[in-house]
Amino acid sequence: MKRRFWLPAIVGVLVLVFFMVLQAPARLLPYFLDSQQVQLSGVSGTLRKGTATRARVQTPGGYLHLGKLSWTLEPLSLFSLTPTAQLSSVWGGQRGSLELRLVGEALGIRDLDMNLDAGLLKQALPVELSGRLEMLFDELLVTRSSLRRAEGRLVWQGAAWQSPGGARALGSYAATLTSPSQERVFADIVTLSGPVVATGGVELDEQNFTVDLFIESSGRALDPDLARALSLIASPEENGYRLRLDGEVAQGR
Repeated sequence: MKRRFWLPAIVGVLVLVFFMVLQAPARLLPYFLDSQQVQLSGVSGTLRKGTATRARVQTPGGYLHLGKLSWTLEPLSLFSLTPTAQLSSVWGGQRGSLELRLVGEALGIRDLDMNLDAGLLKQALPVELSGRLEMLFDELLVTRSSLRRAEGRLVWQGAAWQSPGGARALGSYAATLTSPSQERVFADIVTLSGPVVATGGVELDEQNFTVDLFIESSGRALDPDLARALSLIASPEENGYRLRLDGEVAQGR
């Protein structure tokens, strides 16, 4: 009889403590996060549902600023040891929303919808680019050191680069990302419109990448500045340049 009495009482206390923790002030959240990977300020609300006026996350190319971040934690996901939250962010013309799950030491991302300035690419590339990046992904699986799985589409609208002679329009491009096997991601790249046509693919195998692109101009010679820049990293072929690169993805600092 005593066991029958104490068991529901213990369960009731645990459930009460669980929901009390969820209602704890959101300002406690930074204590549970790796400050080198995620930085929050101006935090309000609760651990279950709250906002941060400023947020940024570490990427291989440096910190990505998210602006105002809002989250809603799914309480039942804690019982399965896969904490899951709905996130959304807004910063100027940049916006994004996604579902984030903690899967062991990896992060699982679903229903990613993000629109941001392509100028952010200068954190990872040695050239200044512009345009808009639109990301629509059903699924991403990432670790601290690699992208292990990706299913979705990346579109670069109104792409341009800043040459020594001024801004040069490139075009609009789309990359469809798939994962034919575990820890291997392939991106098929096509040109949607514009004066510079790029076709080919990018393969990421754990931390190693391979790029194979053919770049040409649609019906006319390539811009001289672009041709000179390509000649430093690509091989000339009939009507264009073949860009082949391979190496290791830079690690976040």
